[in-house]
Amino acid sequence: NILSYLYFYIPVLTMGLMSREYSSGSIKLLYAAPIRNSQIILGKFLSVMIYALVMLAIVGVFVIYSCFAIHKFDIWPILCGMFGIYLTICAYAAIGLFMSCLTSYQIIAAVGTFATLAALSYLPKIRQDYALVRDITFWLGINGRSAGFVSGLISSDDLIYFIVVIGLFILSGMKRAKID
Repeated sequence: NILSYLYFYIPVLTMGLMSREYSSGSIKLLYAAPIRNSQIILGKFLSVMIYALVMLAIVGVFVIYSCFAIHKFDIWPILCGMFGIYLTICAYAAIGLFMSCLTSYQIIAAVGTFATLAALSYLPKIRQDYALVRDITFWLGINGRSAGFVSGLISSDDLIYFIVVIGLFILSGMKRAKID
């Protein structure tokens, strides 16, 4: 159930990362500092990653309690599921950060993030008639990517997908970050 709430929570969390800087004009102060665009974007993404770790640490308290309370508790599938949720949060945050780099309006950044996540969710349903197109659209879809992790299975295909999506949107955000 956590994954269904993340779909709504993370875009709202990330909508103001860069757009607030643009709308208030404080981006000019950031660019006047002796740091590069990439450091600004990576710093903002790192803050969301740390926030995600704090959210998962709260769940981790229950996992630690369960380790001591339940006889023969299997912790590895639980940790694998938490890793999948963390990767999903990071992917959603990278998309949200990129959308926040595109505009100075926070609401537009949130709606753009929702639209991008919806497009990535709907993509595997497009053009299922052709095998090549079906394979490509299935690989690009974000739905169900963390289901294997939650089931206790670390798949290299899903891990590579998350790394590519996070890297693509972070690099795009670095390219897009500018002074308005």
